[in-house]
Amino acid sequence: MTDQCAARRMPTTVRRAVVCVWIHAALSGCSGLLLLGALGRDQGDEMALVRFVAMTSVLLGLLLGTCAGLASRRAAWTRTTVAVIEALSVAVAVLLVATGSIAALTGIALGGFVLRAFLSADGRAWFSD
Repeated sequence: MTDQCAARRMPTTVRRAVVCVWIHAALSGCSGLLLLGALGRDQGDEMALVRFVAMTSVLLGLLLGTCAGLASRRAAWTRTTVAVIEALSVAVAVLLVATGSIAALTGIALGGFVLRAFLSADGRAWFSD
């Protein structure tokens, strides 16, 4: 009976990583919405790339939020989706640090923690059932 209860309980590292995914989703979605609000409606084609980045940020926030919400249901695709998004996020953060943005170090730390937890043995076991 104890083994069944332990098997149903999300490992602590995975639970903490899911909290980080929620934080990443909220930050991504809010920053995209703020950027879209700052752009307004009167911008022409010269702001198309900025609008694309803002919309992508909002959509990634929604996708990460969905994945974080489904992590407790052990949906296996959420692990893969989060791992890909966080790996890309870490890569972008490394590029930003290389250009002088010290604030991107938090993105590296957050993404690295989530990747480590989701790709660990506990993470694989949690999402494989």
